[in-house]
Amino acid sequence: MKNVLLFFLLFFSNKMFSQTADDIVNKYIVATGGAEKWSKVISLKYTGTYQMGPGMLAPLNGIYISKPFKGSYSDFSWQGMTSKSAIRADSGWSYNPFGGKRETDPVSPEEIRSDKLGSDPQGLLFNYKQKGFTVEYLGTDDMDGTDVLKLRLTTKEGDVVYYFLDAETFYILKEVQRVKLKDKEQKNYISYSDFKKNDFGLVVPFCVQRIDENGNEQGGPVNYSKVEVNSAIDAKMFDKPKNP
Repeated sequence: MKNVLLFFLLFFSNKMFSQTADDIVNKYIVATGGAEKWSKVISLKYTGTYQMGPGMLAPLNGIYISKPFKGSYSDFSWQGMTSKSAIRADSGWSYNPFGGKRETDPVSPEEIRSDKLGSDPQGLLFNYKQKGFTVEYLGTDDMDGTDVLKLRLTTKEGDVVYYFLDAETFYILKEVQRVKLKDKEQKNYISYSDFKKNDFGLVVPFCVQRIDENGNEQGGPVNYSKVEVNSAIDAKMFDKPKNP
């Protein structure tokens, strides 16, 4: 009996390791909607709330766009005030009234680089070779009792994103971003859950949670009520406002 159990353990272990990075990326694409649908995605619009505390929900919106320009936009409302930020190509601005300021600030080149790791509406893994990235399969891991497959994506700038995919569903459960700056390395840890199929037919996470390197939650989660694909986007939202 022990020999039979050992055989199956080795069989499934070898099966996981025999997969290539492209095998896993392709299975992820298929599991979340298929290449045909992802190839048509030029924008994603998120509508949801940030949980400030028990019963305290702050409305927020997010937009990622790749045509007619590459950019991202987000806003966050609380106690009658709304902060906003936008990046268009290689420049951006932010407005944060919560600290008492009433004017916009420029977004630093470092912040723009970091933003680009999460603002591609198709995701970095889709057509990663055409985008100039490399992806490596690093084997299996355990994440809170769930078997995961680990991928490492490296950008042309040398930034790295680690993806942890559920070995059964091939959904991305966690992402670790490492951005190389001049004098330091910035790390972002993000977990994903509550996967649903949206109206366009893509399976996307409707809950996003910032975590630390030990997996502890950092602030409340973001819960989306709607994730829209290729909805009408007003390009003026990305322009720096004269009077925020």
